[in-house]
Amino acid sequence: MPSEAEVRELYRAASVEPPLSEPESVADLFARLYAFALSSEDLSAVTAMEHGRLVAFAYGHPWSWSEQQDAWSAQLRERLGVVSQTLEGTHVLSLLARHPDATGTRLGARVLNAWLAGIDNSCVWLQTSDMKTPALRLYEQLGFVAIGHGPDAPNGMPGLVLYREAAARRAIGLRASMCDNLGRAAGVTIRDRARAPGRAQRKPTRGWIVRPPRTSRSGR
Repeated sequence: MPSEAEVRELYRAASVEPPLSEPESVADLFARLYAFALSSEDLSAVTAMEHGRLVAFAYGHPWSWSEQQDAWSAQLRERLGVVSQTLEGTHVLSLLARHPDATGTRLGARVLNAWLAGIDNSCVWLQTSDMKTPALRLYEQLGFVAIGHGPDAPNGMPGLVLYREAAARRAIGLRASMCDNLGRAAGVTIRDRARAPGRAQRKPTRGWIVRPPRTSRSGR
């Protein structure tokens, strides 16, 4: 698994330029959230490294309302209303980030597809912004649909909540039985990570590594 510092550096590089143009404090926040999740949740993650540098990353975990006691989750539930029950028992994609040096390589799509395959293409949701970013276009291409708005995004507007039914894998030509084949085609190596200390009752955190395409540019 990448370190908190690596995730911060990647998110900062991915978000500092338009259309996001986010301050460095947002990268600090997402890195802290990742560090917290790493020690307390059943993570599924996909990592793309190039020359020892993190160039793309996706992670998430199972979602159960009974385990979400923080103010952000309470606001999410309130703003979604009855639709919030749709999220129970699904997975949340907490973060997808791709370094701008890999623009045009489809690395972000490969990482996301590998992550979806790793959770058996089960129901998944995420929150993003309403801005027409490459990430939003990718989500829509993979069958995510808007179901409402949640807590404010970094741009100060209510975040857009997207949801993808498990059956959506058929729309992009995937079947549950093909998950392993997808992993091999994407150059994915699957490995298990030891349980977090003090949480032996949980399943091992899982990590995948995706090899970046050779056409991606070298680091800055």
